[in-house]
Amino acid sequence: MEKIKFEESKTMYNVARSFASECMEGAKYQFLAMQCVDEKLDYLQTVFKTLAKHEMSHAKIFWDILHENYGGIIKNIDLSFGYPFDCTDTCQSIECHKESERYLSDNIYPQFAKIAKDEGYPEIEHTFKLVATVENCHSLLLEQIYQKYKGNKLYKSATPIKWKCNQCGFEHTGKQPLSPCPLCGYEKGFVEIPFEMGE
Repeated sequence: MEKIKFEESKTMYNVARSFASECMEGAKYQFLAMQCVDEKLDYLQTVFKTLAKHEMSHAKIFWDILHENYGGIIKNIDLSFGYPFDCTDTCQSIECHKESERYLSDNIYPQFAKIAKDEGYPEIEHTFKLVATVENCHSLLLEQIYQKYKGNKLYKSATPIKWKCNQCGFEHTGKQPLSPCPLCGYEKGFVEIPFEMGE
């Protein structure tokens, strides 16, 4: 199939939509990080700020793709798509984020990748696939956070494990962290929560 002009392609629209979506996800993770401060869950705040940084990095990638492929100044791209605004309850918000990330990784970005391939944009196809892998990792991490948060087990373990203070680096092995930290005096909300990272 002959390459479709970018300005006339569905791929251009999908890239612009992805930029907008990643910006919104980044903002929502920042809001969730602020909620964690209110709940004295400072380490979780750090986790959500990191996820926000990832989403804004994706947004910049899509921004660059738009400008590298569009012939001239982009005055306006009319976007119309549904976007969840979730809720403000921390536990439900974590669950909503988890589902949103899973939907992006399993449905939206693979679909966008196929369209990019069909329209003659293999590099953009590859980018969509790579972003999908990151969103999948986010979903898996959020599933762990959700299960621990919902079960009131963020700082509890059935077996002794190593807990590390994210403020000073003090480590303690036990079923729960020492609080306050015997070295720096910070409360347990600053202790790193052990999550399995990766796919």
